[in-house]
Amino acid sequence: MGYNLLYSQDMRRSREYVAPKTMFGACTTEGGLDSGDLPHGGYPSYTRQYSPDATIVLIGFPRAGKRTLGIIASVSLRRRFVDFEVVFREQFDLSPQEYIAANGLPQYRAVEGQLSQDLLSKCGKGCVIVGLGGVANQEQQASLREFAQDHPVIYIRRAESALRQLVTASDDKFERYRQVGNTFFEASSNFEFFNLEEARSSSPLPSSLKLKDTERAFVRFLNRIFGHKNSPLFSSEPFSPSHTFTLQVPASWLDSGPDLKALDAGADAISLVIDLDTVDRTGLIHRLARYIAILRIGSRVPIVVDVHPTGQHPELYTEILQTLLRLAPDAITCSITHGPSAIHTINNTKGHTKSIATYHQTVSLGWGNELAEAHALPKQAQQLGFECIRITGESALSEDSLACISLRQSVSQESNIPVIMYNMGVLGRTSVCLNPILSPVILPDCGGLGVTLPEAQKALTACFLNPKKRFTIVGQAVQHSLSPAMHNAAYLSCGLPHAYDTLQADTLSYIHPLLDDEAYGGIAVSLPYKTAILEYLDEINPDAGDINAVNTVVLERQHQPDGSERSIRKGYNTDYIGIRNCIHNHLSPANTIREGTTALIIGAGGMARAAIYACYQLGIRQICIDNRTIDNAKKLSAYYHQWAKTKFGTEFQLEVIRSVDDPWPADMRLPTIVVSCLPAQKIGSESLIDIRVSEKWLQSTTGGVFLEVAYGASKTPLLEQMLEHRSTGWVVVDGLSLLVEQGIAQYELFTKRPAPVHVMRRVIEEEAIKHGYFHQ
Repeated sequence: MGYNLLYSQDMRRSREYVAPKTMFGACTTEGGLDSGDLPHGGYPSYTRQYSPDATIVLIGFPRAGKRTLGIIASVSLRRRFVDFEVVFREQFDLSPQEYIAANGLPQYRAVEGQLSQDLLSKCGKGCVIVGLGGVANQEQQASLREFAQDHPVIYIRRAESALRQLVTASDDKFERYRQVGNTFFEASSNFEFFNLEEARSSSPLPSSLKLKDTERAFVRFLNRIFGHKNSPLFSSEPFSPSHTFTLQVPASWLDSGPDLKALDAGADAISLVIDLDTVDRTGLIHRLARYIAILRIGSRVPIVVDVHPTGQHPELYTEILQTLLRLAPDAITCSITHGPSAIHTINNTKGHTKSIATYHQTVSLGWGNELAEAHALPKQAQQLGFECIRITGESALSEDSLACISLRQSVSQESNIPVIMYNMGVLGRTSVCLNPILSPVILPDCGGLGVTLPEAQKALTACFLNPKKRFTIVGQAVQHSLSPAMHNAAYLSCGLPHAYDTLQADTLSYIHPLLDDEAYGGIAVSLPYKTAILEYLDEINPDAGDINAVNTVVLERQHQPDGSERSIRKGYNTDYIGIRNCIHNHLSPANTIREGTTALIIGAGGMARAAIYACYQLGIRQICIDNRTIDNAKKLSAYYHQWAKTKFGTEFQLEVIRSVDDPWPADMRLPTIVVSCLPAQKIGSESLIDIRVSEKWLQSTTGGVFLEVAYGASKTPLLEQMLEHRSTGWVVVDGLSLLVEQGIAQYELFTKRPAPVHVMRRVIEEEAIKHGYFHQ
């Protein structure tokens, strides 16, 4: 791709260095760029607001992963993938390397430049283009910069150590090569993404899935660029006054090789803290891109970059803020006392990144002459284009916290934007805990004088702002459920006072008292009551209504006009969320869902309903149902066929397989997704189902994903069969993985808090070992 065209075949095989005049004609020939061409004082200004179908261009050094990321973007955003090298070959019947060998580099420059311009003019919508920028001259830079006015042009960064392995040359030549290339890419682009290759090598996933972390981070990055809903969470919005917290992550912590599991610990956001007075400024722009990439891979919550300004170099502060907008974080902070012109530029070019105004004074908030100023600050921030303001002071007395809390309440009532306000220091910790929006909490192993998330939550509980709630899983076979251990460990790790237990219920009547008990915050509904519970609910989430099954009931108390309270019962289905995530997280690139992708669902009960719905949400439109009772399978098929036709006006092909000896339907591809929705243990008087699938159905040349939704102490015959197919590309996912995935969504619906994912996974792994359950 792109720069590979500037290597001869022999050079690419030996990974030898290509002289700068070949890689970047700019270095030694006319018409090129010098490393000083990037404008001092910042980057070109772009609004970063785009049409939903705007074409994306990826540029960068060789083997930075542009083609792989381009394919990810084309699949995620449903855009056409355009490879410049393929287009070039179609135009000239030669590869770029062959053309250079036959006609020389100057002639290649001319045709490459013209073809690039034609490509940009003809492919302005609905495409992802990779491979441009192979000559790095001023004409190309001008074309890309003009295109970047209305389209994302993304510089794909990679680790310098990886680039150094690629280029064999003296240190001086390599540094020249790197500087000139970096200058061109920065000046030609309006966004940057760091392709964190080391995340792949350390991943425990099979080799075919080691790009999943990169895929998730890059899709999240693209969603922020286009303003799409980015968060997979079911918790409160971080900027809502619902006592949300932001985990403070110093840049130095990320440089120390930390355990990234600490990032996904239950905070509502992560704040990357950059102190310009103490941070090492060498290669800071490159490191900032890497920091954001690490945080995107290590967490699911929004990322705020909190840059502490330096009084000595305001121009550096401006440049860093402009650089951060190129990384598309969820939010950045900017001092409200910074230059008005710089603030307007930042807020006019931030795209879909939120901006938080900051104001700090060295005396306590809540007393004296600063009261009038505090009331005026939110309005000033809003006029400057900020979407939130953070006002901080420094406590000298314990009473300062109460004064600060009172001031924040008063200021917030008059403000049209969210107001964050607290005093810093040991004596200000009370105001931190009681500030309701993005209060700062510290990493447990970072030391310091701040408040940890468990400490903050326990403080809220002590102030009766976080009442204890009970949660119970109810069903006919829940005595061995691992859900209580998983949820209770999550509550404990986050400092929440809640408790989760089980109720073995032979009839649905056991559930009725729980629905009216004020001590309860929710109920997890297990087999066989997921459909029967519907008639007792006040509200049913649209997804649960479509599936016609509920496994999560949230109980909320609502104040009535007469002063009384009423319990509202809201039904959700997190089973389909867990199934959807398990499938998506384990699909290899070769099995990416596309037109013609086929799934096999085994069973026709409530979990089968959730599995079919999950497949539809993933984009699968062809499904076979295998169930021992044919009539039940037919009813399920008819239900979803009519559902898709009525709701979306689309065809949803569902075929019923009558026997394991039947041939696979001729008009369908072999399945690359198999979901077994059969129980792994007895429910009531029903016996377990001993089933296997036809070996002929499992002959997909790319393998696929097999998910067994249930879990137990022994492997089912079907699971044993699928384990034998791992060598042919099948990835086996067991019911414990599903338990965690659906449990994450359930935890967040129950608590309105982000789930501590690493805790929940760890506990399930430990419990599986303790109980002798199979866990893949």
